[in-house]
Amino acid sequence: MTGSALALVMGSAVVHATWNLAAKKSGGGIAYVYLVAVFGSVFWAPLGIWLILTGRAIAPGASAVAAFVYISCASLLHLAYFVSLQKGYQCGDLSLVYPLARGTGPLISSILAIILYGERPSVPAFMGALLIAGGAFFLAGGREGANGIVTTPAGEPTTPGEAMDPERTSAGQSSAIYYGLLTGVFIAAYTLWDKYAVSTGGVNPLFLEWGTCLGRLIMMGPGFLLTPMRRASLAQAWRDQRRPAMIVGLLSPASYMMVLSALAVSPVTYIAPTREISILLGTLAGSRLLLEGDHRVRTRRLIAATAMALGVVALAIW
Repeated sequence: MTGSALALVMGSAVVHATWNLAAKKSGGGIAYVYLVAVFGSVFWAPLGIWLILTGRAIAPGASAVAAFVYISCASLLHLAYFVSLQKGYQCGDLSLVYPLARGTGPLISSILAIILYGERPSVPAFMGALLIAGGAFFLAGGREGANGIVTTPAGEPTTPGEAMDPERTSAGQSSAIYYGLLTGVFIAAYTLWDKYAVSTGGVNPLFLEWGTCLGRLIMMGPGFLLTPMRRASLAQAWRDQRRPAMIVGLLSPASYMMVLSALAVSPVTYIAPTREISILLGTLAGSRLLLEGDHRVRTRRLIAATAMALGVVALAIW
């Protein structure tokens, strides 16, 4: 990995953790996801339009039709990722679904990159990837959610002393694990597809990310604008969640643009795992800023974060 690529990925991790902190406070929901797409499309429209007008949206000689296909498929994969992630949050805790998804994604993408692209990471680099993924899985241990709040299978918080049906709790956790793993699969899928679009298809990384925001906006638009119930939910989301949606709409594309730029010059097997250092930053933010979890939970997260930090060192050195 080059120094510039490492700087891009580490900067992306900081931005990623920041917008995830805002997203956590928002409460989530499908209408919120749509608002993020709206703000992302609007905020980054000047950049996208400028790239088109200056002829930098795609590489010289690249097909505009092929670029449209690349962006459309990427939009679909990113939309599936957002929907799956929200489903997981409705079923279980953030501390279960998010690390599971972020740990599964780079592990799968690294393995598939070896199979599909013929990439050959060094042994220390591959061990670093395993350390990062293993640390993320370890973060998912336990059933206690943030601030000691347990959630029902429907995502409704209960007080620690409130009785819970064991079968419902087990079903909710199983669903959360399922959606966490499914989200990881989508992360791996869009990472590999976006890598292909950037390095082989000639799509500018910045244009690709704006295009996926716009693509999600177009795909989700009819469902919200033509259905009275969805319009009402969107109006409520606008009243209650537009500020965090604005933050995520601005920072989420910025974070991924940095990752895509790094992917253009470095292998997936190095980029995908290294960007998971955002889990370390998010864990520190949750523990220090939001005071999540008890002493046992914080200790478990510190161990996992240390493993991921060691993994990043292994990737950076070798």
